Amino acid sequence: MNKVQLDIKEKTVGHIVACDYRKSDVLATLGVDYSCGGNRTLSQVFIGKDEDMQNVLQEWKKIDQLPPEKEMDFLDWDMALLITYIIKLHHQFVSSQTKFMTELAYKVAESNQARNPELRTVAELFEATGKRLELKGRQEEQELFPYIMLLQDAMAKGKRLNAAAFGPVSGPIGVVKTEGEQIVAALRQFRQLTNNYIAPPYATSTCAILYKLLAGYEADTLLHLHLENNILFPRAIQTEDCLRANQQIT
Repeated sequence: MNKVQLDIKEKTVGHIVACDYRKSDVLATLGVDYSCGGNRTLSQVFIGKDEDMQNVLQEWKKIDQLPPEKEMDFLDWDMALLITYIIKLHHQFVSSQTKFMTELAYKVAESNQARNPELRTVAELFEATGKRLELKGRQEEQELFPYIMLLQDAMAKGKRLNAAAFGPVSGPIGVVKTEGEQIVAALRQFRQLTNNYIAPPYATSTCAILYKLLAGYEADTLLHLHLENNILFPRAIQTEDCLRANQQIT
């Protein structure tokens, strides 16, 4: 194995995906959680699974040979811009889609209950997951995100900042990350229950529509959690640590 491959094995999957989000698809097909488990190195993820790792590296090599995509480079964004993007795109997506998709899921479950009783579980699981995502977003917007914005402002302007009532920012970040892990676990269940979102040929047309929406909901959620856990939150913790070291937090 050459030096490049040896180096990449010791990088975290969160960092690898943050540098080129196209590489997330390869991990997703193997059920690797890069959104909430992105702090693991590639070696840690594939310990005892050398063949899977080699396949991933080969697929990533193909991606590296493709022209760079003209996509937003989230690593270059400051924390305020990332927060605005997460709220305006991902939080609003959850708010606009969850209620409609929950109602559709229950209707599909009812019309297909004879041959696909598992769709009732899909509906119930989606309802619970959607509510969890909505609550997570509201909690972030009320306390965590405003404090992270203050951290950035204090760092940029050399200002002093009062310590947050909730203590170090790592505390609420840990709570949010735990919520995210449970959400990712639910997404895995969706895939299992829906055969990777492939509707049975005899199912109603609305079932295929639901599965397509669920796949889109999963894709949005994984990117949402990736932006938080692999880019925004580590940067917030690092910024707060720096401010404390400079005695700018009182």
